[in-house]
Amino acid sequence: MNEYIIIKTNVKEYDRLILCLTFESLLTYIHKIENNLEGNIGIKHVLIDQLLIAGNNSNRFIKCNFLRGKLDLNTAQIVKPSDYLKKETVKWLHNNYHYVKNSILTDEQRQKIKDNITF
Repeated sequence: MNEYIIIKTNVKEYDRLILCLTFESLLTYIHKIENNLEGNIGIKHVLIDQLLIAGNNSNRFIKCNFLRGKLDLNTAQIVKPSDYLKKETVKWLHNNYHYVKNSILTDEQRQKIKDNITF
């Protein structure tokens, strides 16, 4: 199983959406993410969705700058992104539902993903 997935976004605020797929802290695999992002010229801003780690709470989304091949954690901020990005997460998880089964999400939240409903 993958620890994360990187999705190219179609919004001006963020160049990539990183969806965390395990219960482990992002810091456990941050170097893998940085290595995957490093070859993509022009990436400056990323959005990290921790839905499967943090649940649908206020600390779910973190924005962070990507500078010189590294996620600059000094720039990290909790944000509330557009519904479009939430839809991207639900769509990906709907199509890869096996990641949702062992998450901390409630039964109601799992069902929404199964039904492809954004929350």
